[in-house]
Amino acid sequence: MTNDNLISEAEYQAALARGKEALAIPCAVHAHFDAVHKMLSIGYTNGLSITFDVRQNSILASHADADLCEPYVTPGGDGLLFDRASLSFALPSVVAAALPADLARRKVAAVLGTVRSNKKAESSRANGAKGGRPRKSAVV
Repeated sequence: MTNDNLISEAEYQAALARGKEALAIPCAVHAHFDAVHKMLSIGYTNGLSITFDVRQNSILASHADADLCEPYVTPGGDGLLFDRASLSFALPSVVAAALPADLARRKVAAVLGTVRSNKKAESSRANGAKGGRPRKSAVV
């Protein structure tokens, strides 16, 4: 009797390495709303905790405290749900106001794929030296 479900030692080690890499990337694990002070706290796997006043967020500020009292972090750690208010957010959009502007811009650019770096600029110049993309001819 053979067991086709067994993985090799190399596959196990590769999966373990991918898991350790994933753990190194901070993601949200819990959220708490303090109705008295109108503060929302979000805790991350790396120990970081971001707390901000919900009155600074235009969408959250328009909801009653009861709507915000049970925030739920999505299993992937990248989203925040408020069931009573029928709201869902990507965490970067919620915490962006609490981050320094330059850091927030870099994070948003990274997600959108518009990161500027010396390596990327060098590659762009090299492609331009090859002639780049052909121009579209004018339609007459």
